[in-house]
Amino acid sequence: MYKIILASQSPRRRQILERLSVPFEVIPSGAKEYMELEQSPYEWVKILSHRKASAVAENIEGPAVIIGADTVVTYLGKILNKPQNNDEAASMLRLLSGKNHTVYTGLTLFFIDENGNREYESFVDAAEVCFNPISTDEIEKYLSTGEYSDKAGGYAIQGKASIFIDHIKGSPETVIGLPVSILYKALKDHGIDITDYWK
Repeated sequence: MYKIILASQSPRRRQILERLSVPFEVIPSGAKEYMELEQSPYEWVKILSHRKASAVAENIEGPAVIIGADTVVTYLGKILNKPQNNDEAASMLRLLSGKNHTVYTGLTLFFIDENGNREYESFVDAAEVCFNPISTDEIEKYLSTGEYSDKAGGYAIQGKASIFIDHIKGSPETVIGLPVSILYKALKDHGIDITDYWK
């Protein structure tokens, strides 16, 4: 039986796995989230998800699967990072107000078998999020909740910011940070069926 390890401190990703009744442990990767070269958002989330998973995989004996993921919010191809303060978050929300933007999540799985053999697969999924127009008063009230903290793009769709969203084209879990349909298929292709944990 493979041990499943989430290489992330993200409570949102933990909640997704818990909701699927998947037994797992959390080992934060400690990987640096910076960009050495100018990468496209697509390439960047793939690189960083791999960096997170491989950092944890270095210290793990098999059989195990390590899940690394990274999510970015983009508008017109520009990455909107996690805001450092209220002013940055307000600027991001004003930018996204009444418009469509794209969220990319990279997913890397490191598989280590009982003989120590290692292989990995990386994926990227994208979803388009359409915001309704958000008033200045609504932005101020949202920021006062503090929910924007540590959230790419300055919002969380699974939280209070859900009231601002008109629709999502793609997987909501991709926006939250873990594309479960891709995860399910990739694990199943390696003989790990999530539905077996439901018995």
